[in-house]
Amino acid sequence: MPDKKTIDYTKYKLKPREELDEILFGISNIFVISCLKCYKEFQIITEPECHDFCEYLKEKNIKIAGYIERDFLCNNYFTEKKLKELSLNDAEAIGVISCGIGIQFIAKLFENKKIIALADSFPQSGNATSVVGYHGIALESEKCAACGECYLNITGGICPVVDCAKSLLNGPCGGAKNGKCEVNSNVDCVWEKIYKRLKEQGRKFISDTETRDYGKFKFEERKKLSLSNQASRNESFYGGVYPLERKEETKNLAITNFPDPQEVAIFPSQHTGSPAEVLVKVGDMVKIGQKIAKSVGLISSSIHSSVSGKVISLKKKIHPSILKPLPTVIIENDGLDEIDSSVKLISDWATMSKESLLEILQDKGIVGLGGAMFPTHVKLSPPKPIDILLINGCECEPCLNADNRVMVEYSEQIMKGISIVRKLLGIENVVIGIEENKPEAIERFQKLSNVKVEALKTKYPQGAEKMLVKRLLGREVPEGGLPLDVGVVVSNVSTIFAIYQAIFEGLPLIQRVLTISGDDIVRSGNFMVKIGTTLNDIVKFCFKGDKEKLFSEYYVKMGGPMMGVNQTSLDSSVIKGTTGFTFLKKNVAKTSKENLCIKCGRCVDVCPMELEPLYYAYYGQKKMWNETIKHNVANCIECGCCEYVCSSKISLLSLIKKTKKNAHNKIKK
Repeated sequence: MPDKKTIDYTKYKLKPREELDEILFGISNIFVISCLKCYKEFQIITEPECHDFCEYLKEKNIKIAGYIERDFLCNNYFTEKKLKELSLNDAEAIGVISCGIGIQFIAKLFENKKIIALADSFPQSGNATSVVGYHGIALESEKCAACGECYLNITGGICPVVDCAKSLLNGPCGGAKNGKCEVNSNVDCVWEKIYKRLKEQGRKFISDTETRDYGKFKFEERKKLSLSNQASRNESFYGGVYPLERKEETKNLAITNFPDPQEVAIFPSQHTGSPAEVLVKVGDMVKIGQKIAKSVGLISSSIHSSVSGKVISLKKKIHPSILKPLPTVIIENDGLDEIDSSVKLISDWATMSKESLLEILQDKGIVGLGGAMFPTHVKLSPPKPIDILLINGCECEPCLNADNRVMVEYSEQIMKGISIVRKLLGIENVVIGIEENKPEAIERFQKLSNVKVEALKTKYPQGAEKMLVKRLLGREVPEGGLPLDVGVVVSNVSTIFAIYQAIFEGLPLIQRVLTISGDDIVRSGNFMVKIGTTLNDIVKFCFKGDKEKLFSEYYVKMGGPMMGVNQTSLDSSVIKGTTGFTFLKKNVAKTSKENLCIKCGRCVDVCPMELEPLYYAYYGQKKMWNETIKHNVANCIECGCCEYVCSSKISLLSLIKKTKKNAHNKIKK
């Protein structure tokens, strides 16, 4: 918990009653819009001032034509979206309880209405002339204008930038008048205070200081940066972030075969739905592509051996995604690479029925390879009409290049895979979305005449299904809905490649391309890796650091830095949804401790699903699951943008996952 120094940094307060009497004189009814305070400890949902003002209106017999409380009125995107359609015909005026930013925006939004400012904005110091700004997210009582040149060491710990009405370090001054500032008689002359402080400390007064270097970060430059940030926030889709990409290390490295492991640990559960039922026992001999676990029910997928050899154990290991001990089939590789007789191409697929093709995909264990691992045979038999197939080639996660290399090296095979999906869906329209940081992949597909290729601005999380559907097709997936609700099926490029291999090569999903990248990697690259290859084998081959200190000094993520799952065991192994392994060295400096939410609004600014993540933390910590449901927690795609920017260092993603799980259980009951 924060200590007693924690203060309220909110930027406004309700005007005094006598002033309200004056500005509301003659008004018979008013529509009230109140901004819930930001930059303060998030401990209450509503604000006392709002209630107090409504009581005041009742006392004055002023009718309330309507009343709305909103978080972050200054967020023009959400404010316009939520308030634009308000019916205000009966209201004489709109009263706004907000800081000046919110009031000005409401005035712009409703230009034909009289806007009454019901609150006073105020800075966090007596210096209202500083053009640099204040630390709104700081929780300590000290003030700082973030000038970039700290003078506290030579001014006795008193800051002239925020406490002098002129932010005066050098330049003209008319002198103090009776110890008060010449331009503000209510403020003490800070330089007299500095002089007295230094004298009391027995220190020499510094009569002159070096000229401030305004070139370090001029206000004009700050304004340009702010406008640039606003433009970036709305580019391509609302929200999102621009993390360090770190793709250059493996971007141009061709796919190579990862060394065959001596043994593999294959999970029967590596797909959405019911775990597959194990068909083998200890001592059985198996071949490459042989089915070792069969799908159970509709939402399930078959599992196949990725090596030939002997089943030596059926025991539990830590699942790389669920992070709990789950059953595995341990197979010792005999090195003979014997292929099962079931591995044979389907030469007559073009004349086969849709049902027969779907059965093959189910039998071959094809699932979504973008990470969700949803059984492909289910996705490609939608219950609603589909008119567009949208191929996801974004791969917006930092460090990863597996999809990129698959597109570059297997573009023709992907097109053959698309032809299979076209037959299954009964459609012709295909759109491939690829981010601009993959120019070679874009060029490859642009040469293919029968698909539409869209180059997208590089932005995270561009690859989320709903983002793509909205950005490329102008269709908005309804809350709680799926792309199929708007006539779209979205498929990852690697999934399409797996479909090609299943039909044209007869190969079950026993291998996939993944990226190994990060810090202290001696062999980074894009590898074709057999399903069941252990993390221990990957570390031995690729990592040059101290293996004994791996988990204490590095974050080892299955996936990328944003959505990747932190690994806890070297016995974990590659599953169908493994897009890569990223090794990130931990900072030697200790991470700031998690603090209370201060309603800074950053998580709302960056949420691509246009949600309010701060409420998931607030209600989740209180186990108020019904409230999280009201705030549409089910729509969260767990992209991690909110946690990436959280100024209070709250583990929002883990809280959201816990909240979604409990909310789901609440709905089931």
